[in-house]
Amino acid sequence: MELEELKATWQSVKPEIKSIGSPQKDNACLAQKNDVKSRLLRKVFLGELFSFVCIVLLATSHLWSPAKLPVLWLVSFCAVIVIGIICGIGLYIAIKRVNLWEDSNAEILAAIVSIKKRYRKIELLISILIVPLLIWLSLIPPFINTSDMYMVWGVTVICFGLEFMWYRSNIRQLDIIGYRNGVE
Repeated sequence: MELEELKATWQSVKPEIKSIGSPQKDNACLAQKNDVKSRLLRKVFLGELFSFVCIVLLATSHLWSPAKLPVLWLVSFCAVIVIGIICGIGLYIAIKRVNLWEDSNAEILAAIVSIKKRYRKIELLISILIVPLLIWLSLIPPFINTSDMYMVWGVTVICFGLEFMWYRSNIRQLDIIGYRNGVE
């Protein structure tokens, strides 16, 4: 008698159990996370493309620039940009490797934490390399106490502010990808 009651109860609950953790809802959440991942990959790619354009313009500046920066400065800045491009390519590959459809939540979260650490280290490395170069550029005799020196400082502050906003936006998108239940 108890076995039949248990069986009847199971049959009445069975349809409700199937609706819990609906694959359609999970697929919609994964599709939304995949859209965020695609947007993030596109932003990182555009950043790399912008860096590549900057290095080409800087490397050819002796041909078109009236300022004619010394070769040592050009080489220094080009080297920093190349380091940034290499780091950015590594970041792009790390984001691309996150497989939202096959990896477990723990694997996705571990990958996102690793990417965020890498991204923070890249930002710190580039800042540590570029700030002394910009200070050096603005305090060397051709530029000291000129409008160019103040322009370099102003552009530096603006660029670091924009870079910080770009970084925070990318970190928020990484957080969205790492959430278990989608965008929250």
